Amino acid sequence: MTWRVLAVSVVTGGAMACGDAVSTATPLFSPDDNVERVGSSAVFDTLWVVGGPEDTLLALPALPRPDHAGGLVFFDYTNGKVYRIGSDGKVLWDWGRKGEGPGEIMNVRALDVQGDGTVVLMDSGNRRLVTLDASGQQVGEVSLTGTRTVESMAVLSDGRIALHPGRPLLALWDSSGEVVEVESPAGLGPPLLLHHQGGAVRWKDSFWVFGFMMGNGWMVFDGAQLKDVRPYVVHTEFPEVRYQRQGFRRYWQHVRRPVSSGRSVSVAGDTLAVLFGGGGRWRGWIVDRYDLRTGSYVETDVLPHYANRAVVDASGRVFTVNSSALFPTIVALERRSAGDVIDPLSSLTP
Repeated sequence: MTWRVLAVSVVTGGAMACGDAVSTATPLFSPDDNVERVGSSAVFDTLWVVGGPEDTLLALPALPRPDHAGGLVFFDYTNGKVYRIGSDGKVLWDWGRKGEGPGEIMNVRALDVQGDGTVVLMDSGNRRLVTLDASGQQVGEVSLTGTRTVESMAVLSDGRIALHPGRPLLALWDSSGEVVEVESPAGLGPPLLLHHQGGAVRWKDSFWVFGFMMGNGWMVFDGAQLKDVRPYVVHTEFPEVRYQRQGFRRYWQHVRRPVSSGRSVSVAGDTLAVLFGGGGRWRGWIVDRYDLRTGSYVETDVLPHYANRAVVDASGRVFTVNSSALFPTIVALERRSAGDVIDPLSSLTP
């Protein structure tokens, strides 16, 4: 299947009453080239569960990242803490105290875990990077002057960090303090935050991936250089955005509730795993897999339960986060083949 890459731009509609206007982003790809999903033969065994009605640890878990030892690191927005869970499902440590002083955090919206277990947090409220070692002890703090709120990040093997601040869409930071804007697809207009939400994740060496949360594709980078642009298996549109000017300020909102095409992205070896949002019965139930070496869609796993986020680690273990339930949960799943399965996608209830 050959995909037709389209220019990406932001077109602003005519002015309406009270200074309103509507902006629409051109798709990355033609909507006529959808590839049919293929269900994998994978089934999942539950290894452990954190949270639920008998465990009050979780309030609003988010930002899940697999660690180097079969466990998971995540941030809880309500508790304002970073947690590390071991491979057995036990909480190894938590860290975090709200404030503006040394060792305090205000607005963590992104984190990543390095190969040795080091955790790097982007504290957008205090505009600084905070580093914790594998045992949860703070070992570093670096100011990032001039940065906006960062929605996701990926720490590369050479120490540079890919950032998703929205404006510019993507940037690369190194230890010298230099921030370099990352190359974007030809024709990409001024990014609007409500259009260009997404997630950044490390692949290998200096390579990393950015997947749109509300668009219809993903991109591969080598450092600051764009190397490839690929579609999701199912086409989804960038959402329309309405804005209103009041004096010198501009307010944004979606024209209608948007479809989240890529709820979360993660990498296991040379495979990109994307938890599909979309609409209908598959929303939050399936993980689409892509071969990063070729950019091709491979197959789709059906999860045993609904998830707001789902990430995979190097061994193929899958971690799901359900933060919208009355009692949030984080579940570790082991992926294995069940042999011949007839149309596993039909197992989902409408």
